[in-house]
Amino acid sequence: MAQVKRGAVTPARRRYAKRLQPADRREQLLDAALHIVAESGFADVSIAAVAERGGVTRPVVYDSFGSRDELLADLVERETTRMREAVLRAMSEVDGSIESGADPRDVLAAALVRFLAEVRAMPETWRLVYFPLSGVPSTLRERVEQAHDEPRGPLHRVLGAWLTGRPDADEVDLDVLVQLIQGLIQTAARLVLDEPDRFDVDRILAPFELVLFQES
Repeated sequence: MAQVKRGAVTPARRRYAKRLQPADRREQLLDAALHIVAESGFADVSIAAVAERGGVTRPVVYDSFGSRDELLADLVERETTRMREAVLRAMSEVDGSIESGADPRDVLAAALVRFLAEVRAMPETWRLVYFPLSGVPSTLRERVEQAHDEPRGPLHRVLGAWLTGRPDADEVDLDVLVQLIQGLIQTAARLVLDEPDRFDVDRILAPFELVLFQES
């Protein structure tokens, strides 16, 4: 038997990626791509960058995604689906609360609290929508922009209920009001994403209610 010379350096074993089921591997690689997008934008996403971030080789990435475009399309599909589900959870009680006669101001405030909690829970996902990211492929830009408008339907209903019976209701364009409030909500989300420790829910909610819901 050959003897190892004293003092000889034993080559380090190459580390191999943990074997995962195909679906789990796809999720892992999509997570790696999401981290890259959140940090530096779509332009920096490549098969090589995702492989390095995921701790695998490029052939492993190609086993899951045929191209960079396919990977990005699947990433946007996954994240916009997550956003849509989060908005549905945040707005889930809006219609029932309005029908039961709850004050629309309380309904909207509660929905805002739930929505900001969803944003805090998935910051990298929401950065795709609320922060300007370089290199968004033109074929995906429409999908990303649509995610901005997910709350519009529930907002239209709750603000319409709020205007009902107000003496100045005829002077207010509901569509304009919805877009203005949607802009305030998006600004609140950006504050939470940018400085979550500084901007808690109470700090955001107080001026929001003051600006929107002054007593008539």
